Amino acid sequence: MTHYRDLSPYSYDESAREMLNVGWLAREHSYPSGVVDERVVSALKILSATYDNQMRGIHHCEFCDTDRPFVLGGPGMDTDVWLGSAEIRVEGVDGTLYAAPNLVIHYITEHHYCPPEEFCRAALKAAGMDTAGQLTLVD
Repeated sequence: MTHYRDLSPYSYDESAREMLNVGWLAREHSYPSGVVDERVVSALKILSATYDNQMRGIHHCEFCDTDRPFVLGGPGMDTDVWLGSAEIRVEGVDGTLYAAPNLVIHYITEHHYCPPEEFCRAALKAAGMDTAGQLTLVD
């Protein structure tokens, strides 16, 4: 997968709106790590069942031997969602649009990736969850 620095302008694919990148990780680039609030993980799982920018190919995790991670996602957390071939797009309260590979869920839960707080709040908002309180703790 192509690496993009967090909060850099999105350019992976054409889009009608300007977006910012989040979670486009690669082995040869460092990334912020820490503990991410479980509400954020739940929000991303809910949102993962709605495939944005679905691709034909599959990207495997560059950090581990996991063949093709999946999560139970969607509003009922009962939909098998395969990670590595779609994006999660969310809009912040200020109108900023963020695009993350859906593999971001695996990066957070298995590799302690800590996305920017504004993205985390946007994911909570998009999933209809409470956005109050601290969301991330960077190591």
